[in-house]
Amino acid sequence: MIRTADTKIIAHELHARYEHSRAVTLIGRTLQKALFAGRSDEVVFWALVHAHYRGGDLCSSTEEELNYFAPWIIRDPSEKN
Repeated sequence: MIRTADTKIIAHELHARYEHSRAVTLIGRTLQKALFAGRSDEVVFWALVHAHYRGGDLCSSTEEELNYFAPWIIRDPSEKN
């Protein structure tokens, strides 16, 4: 299960602990390892971390694509209408 609250926490910690270039490199390398390992859940997790790190909201087309993973994503209560 992927909790969007966790992705926001990780993104916040990356902002607090690392320079921008280092944080983006860490996200990219971790995402790449998950991709090549065939771990789709981890790929989605780190993609969400990156989105929150870069500013938060996802575009509507990305949200539609994430609907495929909806059974495995626990949304943050602040994201629900």
